[in-house]
Amino acid sequence: MKKIMFLIIGILLSISLNAQWYQSYGVTNVNDLNEDQCNLALKKATKSIEVGQIMTFGGAAVFVVGILVYQSAIKDVLDSDDLDFDQELNKGTAGSLIAAGGGIICTIGVPLWISGNTQKKQIEIALVKFKDTSYVPSFGLKINF
Repeated sequence: MKKIMFLIIGILLSISLNAQWYQSYGVTNVNDLNEDQCNLALKKATKSIEVGQIMTFGGAAVFVVGILVYQSAIKDVLDSDDLDFDQELNKGTAGSLIAAGGGIICTIGVPLWISGNTQKKQIEIALVKFKDTSYVPSFGLKINF
């Protein structure tokens, strides 16, 4: 079971962490994108960051709710008589499933958030060349030791 979970998480990470995202625009380097492509990619990266943040915080909240439901069920099982045992056991199972679902959502959200942030930084650097900045010729001296 552990091997299957690690395989699933690895696949999800490799899908969301697309290192050469700019190749979908038909270029081999980020700096080869034109201004319209950069602006479109910036919107996508910003959206990816927002979705990643929502999934991370939402998944963490669902995880906490699941743990609280599970904890409540365990407390009720210890305090109840034999008549309510099945109902409390079902409540505990539901709590553990809710916590697992929240953990999975949070696990998917974090890499999505990170990859979107990395893409956004690359795009912002590539967009600098399209800014209309005044060039002032000057001299400099570089000394290497």
